[in-house]
Amino acid sequence: MSSRRVLVGLAAERAPLCPLVPWRSHGSSARASAVKRPGAVAGRISHPNQSSSLPRPQPFHTTPQPLHPQRHPRPFHLTPAQPPSIHPPPSSSTDTTPPALPEQLRTIMRLLTHPVVVCTSTHPPTTSPSHHEPAAVPRAMTMSSFTSLALHPTPIVSFNIAVPSRTHAAVAASRLFNIHVLADDASGARVADWFAGGNAEGRGVFDALAGEGGVAGEGGVRFIHTGAEKDGGNNNGNNDMEAPVLEGEGVLYVLRCKLLDDEPARGLVRVRDHVIVLGEVLEIVEGAGARRGEEERFGLLYADRRYRQLGGCITPGKEEI
Repeated sequence: MSSRRVLVGLAAERAPLCPLVPWRSHGSSARASAVKRPGAVAGRISHPNQSSSLPRPQPFHTTPQPLHPQRHPRPFHLTPAQPPSIHPPPSSSTDTTPPALPEQLRTIMRLLTHPVVVCTSTHPPTTSPSHHEPAAVPRAMTMSSFTSLALHPTPIVSFNIAVPSRTHAAVAASRLFNIHVLADDASGARVADWFAGGNAEGRGVFDALAGEGGVAGEGGVRFIHTGAEKDGGNNNGNNDMEAPVLEGEGVLYVLRCKLLDDEPARGLVRVRDHVIVLGEVLEIVEGAGARRGEEERFGLLYADRRYRQLGGCITPGKEEI
């Protein structure tokens, strides 16, 4: 797997039935409630610094922006299980004026668990009269709408993105993306939380995660290479389009995908202010998170504005004769 990579080796704790919340360090104003994000129907996980309102349509280009000096990856720890914090009122309630139907659905969706993955892609170099960007720009976003759609004749996966989106622009331009299945512990939550914070900085957002990784991980983190570096600087342009790969204890598996070529949509279906992405899985690569420990791990979950672990099982009892 010779694509762009960044190691994200992170330490982790384990406990059953636990939401994952930011660690409150001494002298910090961060609270457990800080992890609460604007609730949303299964889709992109929002970041505390982002508005819950829908973005206005606006054009994006690929110029990297300087990373905000105050932005740092947040450490996470495990807490005891907590019940839902909300009780959705029915639309037919006569006791009080019910909220608008979209808000009711948003609340209902907070009661359901969703898988948390990070999608990465690379916007290829662009040259136009209005903008010249000779270097490829990596993009990434955390999302909770990922699901499988079909297995035969080739595996097809799907997710949706609110547009406009830099990651969507990269996927559409390169037609390649990687899906990272995250570990259900503090290491996975840390990666998910970081890429939920936006990617306007381009490569800088990956460098910052790598540079901060040593504070919580064994051996630190670093970039391995880009496509051009792999070819010794003699890049023919093909590797520029490869999607970044995240490596480390927080990543269980990486699904290397390409957009579905079927006409007429060719993998991108516009539905109002979202685009449904349909991708064909080309390869599945085991991550470091799947190799540590003797027990198999489940993927990271998201419900009621918190990252969570899968809990107990509900099994049928023995029939009485």
